[in-house]
Amino acid sequence: MKILLFIVPAFLLIFICAMFSNGVSEKIPVAVVDYDHSALSREIISNINASKSITLIAMPENNAQAQHLMREMAINAFVEIPRGATAASFRSGDTPIVIRYNGQFRSTGNAAFIALQTAISDALQTSKNRTQVGMVHQHTNAGSLNIQIQNISNSQNSYERFLTPIAIPVLLCIILSSAVICAIGRFFETKHLYNQWTSHSKSYLSVAVIARTLPYIIIIFLWNLFYNVWQTVIRGWPIFGNSWVLMLAIAFLCILTACIAVMFISITRNMLTALSISTVYTSAALTYSDGTLSILNANGWANFWSNFQPFTHYYRIQLEQVNLGSDIATSFYQFAILSLYIIIPSIIIYSLLGKHKTKKLPPTHKENIKFDGIKQSFVSTLRSIKRCQPIFSTAIISLIIYSMFYPSAYEAQVNLKLPITVVDLDQSSLSRTLINNLQTTREIDVTHVGTSTPDALNSLRNRETSAVIIIDNDFKNNVVRGGNGGINVHLSGGYMAVAADLRLAITNAISATTDVNRLASKSSDSIIAMPLYNLTLGYETFIMPLVFIIILQQTLIFSSSMLIGLRRSCGLFKINISQFTGTFLGLFTIGVLGAMFVFGWVYYLKGYPNVGNIFIQLYMIVLFSASVSSLGMFIGSFLDNINRPMQLLSATSMVIFYASGASFPTFNMPNWVVYFMEIFPSSTMIDGFTMLNSQGANLHELMPVILKISILAILLFLLALYRLVGRKHSEAPVV
Repeated sequence: MKILLFIVPAFLLIFICAMFSNGVSEKIPVAVVDYDHSALSREIISNINASKSITLIAMPENNAQAQHLMREMAINAFVEIPRGATAASFRSGDTPIVIRYNGQFRSTGNAAFIALQTAISDALQTSKNRTQVGMVHQHTNAGSLNIQIQNISNSQNSYERFLTPIAIPVLLCIILSSAVICAIGRFFETKHLYNQWTSHSKSYLSVAVIARTLPYIIIIFLWNLFYNVWQTVIRGWPIFGNSWVLMLAIAFLCILTACIAVMFISITRNMLTALSISTVYTSAALTYSDGTLSILNANGWANFWSNFQPFTHYYRIQLEQVNLGSDIATSFYQFAILSLYIIIPSIIIYSLLGKHKTKKLPPTHKENIKFDGIKQSFVSTLRSIKRCQPIFSTAIISLIIYSMFYPSAYEAQVNLKLPITVVDLDQSSLSRTLINNLQTTREIDVTHVGTSTPDALNSLRNRETSAVIIIDNDFKNNVVRGGNGGINVHLSGGYMAVAADLRLAITNAISATTDVNRLASKSSDSIIAMPLYNLTLGYETFIMPLVFIIILQQTLIFSSSMLIGLRRSCGLFKINISQFTGTFLGLFTIGVLGAMFVFGWVYYLKGYPNVGNIFIQLYMIVLFSASVSSLGMFIGSFLDNINRPMQLLSATSMVIFYASGASFPTFNMPNWVVYFMEIFPSSTMIDGFTMLNSQGANLHELMPVILKISILAILLFLLALYRLVGRKHSEAPVV
């Protein structure tokens, strides 16, 4: 338990904080295809080289070579500068400059696009200014738009500020839930302890449950407190609201997590079953928290499950008090809901205490360890997976459930009709046209138009609106006279992904308004954005193909290590080479079938990109399943029973996903983080399967990935072989 409560949280906090310590994406590799070879193209290249966000690593001769680099994951975006681009920049819509970026890795690709767009826009403006020197009188009196966009609490758009406050509380809740289930669940492991437990009165058992869970609640609360002090004092991220309210919310979260965990073990009376349910329930908290993609437009099930998750309500309090500086009264409603997650489980727990005195414990699986030969070991492994309910649920049932359950949070694909408030201080025909254009965008729903800036900003701080747009007084006249027409946009930095979509939608609506009315000069007509591999930039198309690789890996690692742990608890510490081979082949078969189910049936039903060569895909599935099976067997060789994988590894899935580079690029993470994660096959195969399925990479382009996963599979196989076959027998387990 000391490992779970002290070593695991310390490692996770260090790992997650280090992973996002860079904050923002920097030096994203890009390329330039220059057909123009003009002063403008040289200015664009100079601006790219001067940018901190991107780095120019190649100048291919044509688009085919640039797309080859994209499929190899060598670059995240490239610019095509057509012939005659300098002259075309003065004739909107005529042979524009094209930015192609990787839409499958949405976060990094979008960051590269924004940086390239800025570099090109500045170059176009510089080119026009040079051309118009001495010709001011011939220039039209078109004004320029002065658009100020501010993020409340996260002006740097830092992933550290955005993701770590979501991830750390969820991970600590998973640890707390596992610790509480193990503390209470030990009384349901043997008949003697069970009889001893049920022989006491409800009052005695109630006190015993509180006494056993309270230390764990305090420890995890202190870990949460330590993290918030670290973020505030050491990292310099301020708390804009009330710190005491935040501390109270953390206490509520810890208490209700413990109550729910005790409820699970009281209902199931089986430690492993309770751990499995708790892991699925708690791990989904981040997905359905409304922190990444707004649940507003999700289906009924996703909305229900989001509001059914207590973490959703905690996260809203955290946003209100940490990021937005909301009024304390704003958080009362969320506290009322959190209190129900303490009261209702407590009532259920009390009603179940001592109730099952006459009932027998659920039957436990008796593992057969008398097998020999490859064939017999193979059959015994498949039979054990089928007959052992916890392993079968992890290897088979959970994969089916995850394939239906997880995608529902992202089925809306994009943020739709998010509520915003407009403060119209101009009250002109142009401002009314702008408001109408805002309303016609798919991302925006103008729910309120007023004239009070303080009231609008207060509604943003209290989470009543997603953005506030302030149109300056005399906005139209300033633009007509050639002055600067001012528009201020205020967004919530706590919802970073939502803010990014709103920023783009608002900017496009403003540009469309001034373009139609011919009131402002703009260079954006000379730039076209073309996302590749995920043309609609859908969140589900972006996230779920990556998540399913993690799901395939984690379910197989858990299943493999649970089986090895089960056999070790039955006394099978050392096996021969034929037993090892048969066991490996059995687990490998489950992995291959699971991957074929996901990449075949699930991808077909969900319409995920799957354009790669099927034979290459099968070969990569074989390598992936072999490496994961070996890793699971290797991990299992350190464990003493079937419960340990769920107890110790349940918090790793989220960490592995973040470390994959899906949300934040790996080249901006510390080297030791990247090197440490190389042991997990998903670190290699997320890129590999994305290159194949989404980008249609060929065998030559995939060869580095195939070589890397092949070497990893061999190394992991040899490590597992050494631990289970070659190592001298020792009855003392490591864990």
